[in-house]
Amino acid sequence: MPAKIRRYQIPPETIEAEDLVEKTIQIAVPVVLLGKSVSVAIDSTGVKDASGHFTLTSEMIKHLKEAYLEAQADAPSATDADVDVELYNETDGAVVAKVTFSGAGGHLKSGDIASSLKDLAGKVLSGRINVTTASATSGATQVFRSIVLLLVLGVS
Repeated sequence: MPAKIRRYQIPPETIEAEDLVEKTIQIAVPVVLLGKSVSVAIDSTGVKDASGHFTLTSEMIKHLKEAYLEAQADAPSATDADVDVELYNETDGAVVAKVTFSGAGGHLKSGDIASSLKDLAGKVLSGRINVTTASATSGATQVFRSIVLLLVLGVS
């Protein structure tokens, strides 16, 4: 039979938030911008898909330690196109970060973009698929499986 705690004691000194190392506890929060497969035509340039619209809150930014844009895509049917997967600021009409698929599929991850997000509290962000260099092959396509903004929050 397990022992029961009958008494407990709280020491006279307490731990204050300032006693902890800054951002001791880290939590990774994936913000899914594209959670379903989408096939896009890569034989012409332009934005082919925009999804996952959300507002970046001040609390997210306050505790933000790191942030990354990640995307997963299948190999394209033609290898002469460049397709950017973008984190897009809908409010101001600007690209915040991007990863580029150049005639290949796979999993791409941006560098740390936390500093780029610091001034975007209250802005609406989304994921976009933007063909920047079109394939010369008529009917060429590429399937995108996911776009995720990974926010690493540090709290203590």
